[in-house]
Amino acid sequence: MKVIDADGHIIEPEGMFDHLSDEFHLRRPIPVRLPADTVRGDFNGCWLIEGKSVPNIGSRGRTTASLSWTERSKKIDVSIGSQTLEDMEARVSDLDRFHIDCQIVFPTMFLAAVAEDVKLEGALFHAYNTYVGQACANSKGRVRWTALLPFRDPEAAVKEMRRASDLGASGIFTMGMVWERNLADPEFFPIYEEAAGLDLPLCVHLGWGSPQVTQLFSDSHAFFCSAIVPVMWGFMYTMGAGLLTRFPKLRLGFLETGSAWVPYAMQQIRRRVEPPSVLFSSGQRRPVDNAIDRRYYRDPEEFFRSGRAFVNCEGDEDFDYLLKHVGEDGLMCSSDFPHGDPSAEENYVTRWRERSNMPERIKEKILGKNAQRFFRL
Repeated sequence: MKVIDADGHIIEPEGMFDHLSDEFHLRRPIPVRLPADTVRGDFNGCWLIEGKSVPNIGSRGRTTASLSWTERSKKIDVSIGSQTLEDMEARVSDLDRFHIDCQIVFPTMFLAAVAEDVKLEGALFHAYNTYVGQACANSKGRVRWTALLPFRDPEAAVKEMRRASDLGASGIFTMGMVWERNLADPEFFPIYEEAAGLDLPLCVHLGWGSPQVTQLFSDSHAFFCSAIVPVMWGFMYTMGAGLLTRFPKLRLGFLETGSAWVPYAMQQIRRRVEPPSVLFSSGQRRPVDNAIDRRYYRDPEEFFRSGRAFVNCEGDEDFDYLLKHVGEDGLMCSSDFPHGDPSAEENYVTRWRERSNMPERIKEKILGKNAQRFFRL
């Protein structure tokens, strides 16, 4: 059984931005080290980008992120070189420790919208893709990655996607919102068309993608309210717009949100497509729902059962419920290594193998086969 960790992370090092072009060198992210005895505790660091701290260390608009120079990163049982991918041998050793054959890496500092200037954002993503692509090339296939694209500049995004594909990217990354835009925005269709053509899945990941939404929250519930919930919005908009019908070769995944919400979201969108109200006479036109494109809409369950849509599940969820409503071909699992936050489950492989209430065939799919199909490994 090949185990594929569908969602690991890199803690971005300072040296990543050596890959910035000269044009953006003066605007590069600046690491800021804080005293360890503030309200931030051992999360004693941030990046300074466009005059703002990343993560946001103020009271409102809270975001979180691990940084390689903080006391927290020094305390966890993972070397700094493994966290940053600067020591790929150490990262591979960590994968061996947790019985993982292959890991897909996602960003950390870019789990938030960090640069209002689209050109600067594109330059930062270009540097990220170059660094991570080169690092993963040294892993002999054990560590793969998803590319960051400047969605707000679709032409540049398509160009960067082609470059990232040549570098070996296994997917493209987005959050549930792209600043003020939802994922069904027609401006993004050229990106999806290119992703389908390059056989790269669209990975909708937890994150603070909309500053307007992020600004609403000031406590630790922001992790759920402004980072997880927007992924569910991404589901509603992409399914309502019939994205997977418009682009028949595109694959779509939802990561680091758990999966129990998917049956609920499917039930809710079904009620919008076919409202159970009896107040309208037979054949009488119902109010127009401009979030549902009936030319392309298909029931989301079809896509999960046919290998077009996927969701990352967590080990303590109700799998009888999930298998009944989502099926066994759209579920993946992951470690979230090395974040160590509420989404993390580093020993998930051992726990899954010890399960006595699930057929081995289904275990194999969730531990690796489904992710292998999603990322085309």
